[in-house]
Amino acid sequence: MADHLRVNNLFDVAGLWVTITGAGSGIGRMLAKGCAVNGAHTILIDVNDAGLHETRALLEKIVSRPNGMATEIIVIQGDLSSEDGIKIITGKIKSTLPSTCLDAILHCAGIRYMNEITYTPGDGLKRLEEATLSAPYGCWEKTFRVNVLAPYYLTAGLITLLGSAAAKGEGRGCVVLFSSPASVHNHQFVPIYQTSKAAVDHLVRIMAAEFADFYIRVNALSPGIVPSAMTPNDGTSNLRLAEETPAKRAGSEEDMVGCALWLISKAGAFMDGKRH
Repeated sequence: MADHLRVNNLFDVAGLWVTITGAGSGIGRMLAKGCAVNGAHTILIDVNDAGLHETRALLEKIVSRPNGMATEIIVIQGDLSSEDGIKIITGKIKSTLPSTCLDAILHCAGIRYMNEITYTPGDGLKRLEEATLSAPYGCWEKTFRVNVLAPYYLTAGLITLLGSAAAKGEGRGCVVLFSSPASVHNHQFVPIYQTSKAAVDHLVRIMAAEFADFYIRVNALSPGIVPSAMTPNDGTSNLRLAEETPAKRAGSEEDMVGCALWLISKAGAFMDGKRH
């Protein structure tokens, strides 16, 4: 028979334990909702305590509906921008997770700094100097701490739990980082963010190769223009460019959740070391 090819079997995430960073807003919140409505247990992480609890309240409404699926929701407020913060969060996950396995990590937390001065062709050499130097030095460091070091060290700290899940097969024990089209284009001069996301792309390949012996899968999603705190609908963010994309619109909850469920479920079990 072909029941194993049915969508509800291929993309089933019910009962899986999924950790989501940046769950207090944006794509992290979208994916938290997508996991909860499909029966996955979630561990929500964010530095923004108020946003984190808003997400938890949304998930509790979802799972409490008559047709909702029973899921557990764990909230951990913490700062991923420091080594100590990552260690504290890792310890809390290990101590509160009612399982010896972690089926997936979705590294949605991220920050994006713009240069404080913009250069326009024709402005002159002095303006170019000012614009290039206006990328704050400290912002380089913090961006790499959040966008690159956090997913690396949080994954490393939870590797045993991921490996235990991966041993069960069916795509479990996977890691999803978040890249960006900015990692491969120079359409805008946003060097701090662009360079950090290029680092994410290569980090995915490196970790996927390193973890291959246990088939702890590592992939990245590159979502493009999606409404979030990073791209608010204020007329000035990149959200205004959404109509220039092939889809002629910004990415939606359905777009984000569909891709994530594919990667963390049996449907994506053959996918490793890729940026999508």
